[in-house]
Amino acid sequence: ARTFIGAAKSGPHVALARGLLDGTEEVKGLAVDTDLRWHIVTCLAAVGAADAGLIDAEFERDATDAGHRHAVAARAARPMAEAKSEAWEAIVRDTSLPTATVSSLIKGFQQPAQEALLEPYAAAYFDILGAYWDERDLEVALAFTRGMYPHGVVHPRTLELTDAYLDGREAPGAVRRLLIEGRDQVQRAMRARARDAEAGL
Repeated sequence: ARTFIGAAKSGPHVALARGLLDGTEEVKGLAVDTDLRWHIVTCLAAVGAADAGLIDAEFERDATDAGHRHAVAARAARPMAEAKSEAWEAIVRDTSLPTATVSSLIKGFQQPAQEALLEPYAAAYFDILGAYWDERDLEVALAFTRGMYPHGVVHPRTLELTDAYLDGREAPGAVRRLLIEGRDQVQRAMRARARDAEAGL
């Protein structure tokens, strides 16, 4: 069920996911509990099928710390420039946020099929990475370094930015490792896209 909901893009599939949320659709044996409800809301938000009102309404149903984290992730997941900007500003500027909230914002921010929205933040990530690492607690810095690497921007420019950062400074070992891992992920995605193009997919 979670895989189907996460992959729902067409009108009928999105409608079914929304129906599971509001109770107009039912799948025998499937319990739509709080965790699954938030999964539905976040996935709907990521494809532009859940506005701020729906997210706020779900948070009213689950006004807990976990509900708050789900809500900020869902807001960040929306395919809107302002949603990405708000999430980015919170991640990089708000030093009062707990690590769990920062991680939720990162999770929501990084969405597949939103490459055009994420592309402007690729260079910004490398611009701020050194200062973020120097100024934040280790746990938050690691979450940022790993989670905000622009792996969703599958483009040679991402590799160039990574190489320039690694070649231009003495980065901590953990940072170098995470950047190399992120670079490898982008390279694999580029090879997969090239193979799909050759096959006419």
